[in-house]
Amino acid sequence: MTARANPGERGMILINVLIIVFLATTVLAILLEREDSDAERTIRMGEATQARAIADGAELSAVTELRRDLAAGSQVDTTAEKWAHIDDRGVAIDNGRFTFEVSDAQSQFNVNLLNRPDAWAQGKLRQIATAAGLDASVADRIAARLLAKDPVDDLAALADAGLTEVQLRQLGRFCTALPQPTDVNLNTAPEALVAVLMGNPAQAQTVVTMRKSPAGLSQPKLLAAGIVLPAGTGVTSGFFWARSRIEIGGTRQQLTSLIERSNQRGQLRVAAVERWRGAGPLQAPPLAPGA
Repeated sequence: MTARANPGERGMILINVLIIVFLATTVLAILLEREDSDAERTIRMGEATQARAIADGAELSAVTELRRDLAAGSQVDTTAEKWAHIDDRGVAIDNGRFTFEVSDAQSQFNVNLLNRPDAWAQGKLRQIATAAGLDASVADRIAARLLAKDPVDDLAALADAGLTEVQLRQLGRFCTALPQPTDVNLNTAPEALVAVLMGNPAQAQTVVTMRKSPAGLSQPKLLAAGIVLPAGTGVTSGFFWARSRIEIGGTRQQLTSLIERSNQRGQLRVAAVERWRGAGPLQAPPLAPGA
């Protein structure tokens, strides 16, 4: 005769069974969640790899076009040239969007000129600070900081000279930070900066009007108009910005590249010398609104 479990024992058996079922369900849920997380992680990694490849390809297209322009022997750099028009803004790509722009990095005054004693550069920076709505003493603080420390690769680093974020952004309308001494390209500089650098409002207006022609400004054209290029200015550039933003699925990436271009004794060199993935430096122009 088989013994029967009493009600208390039957209750314990049921509880044990429920506990086993609960544990099994929990383990299964964990395994499924892990599989989902692994799959999601794999998808994101794939999107990130694809986005990075697109950004690198965009940078290469800028390098190629700037090299072609240099090889053609162009004596000026203007926004009418092909390198300034290889942009794509908000273009639809597979499962996402792509934005890309190239611009002249020498359209602004290079604060790193003040990394060595330079009365002219300091004087011009004081004038620029005033034009930007800042006190001229801001320029003196910047000059002191740059003389005491290394050059900066981001205007934001000048916060250690006591500049606020608002002041830095005001300064960024006219100034940049480049790794070598550079002139301001009058073909691409903001009109207000041209006026400061020319020191002659009437001539500055003439320059701005002349550069609107497809050929832009050239030294012969300026001389024919009785205008001599002031110190610290030119009509060509050796540094350019290439900026891209890629959105694929749930992944978003940005690449800001500073491209240097030179021709030394017939040796053409065009290459990215600095890169920022994610947020770019303060002096890099933002991508166009709505791009």
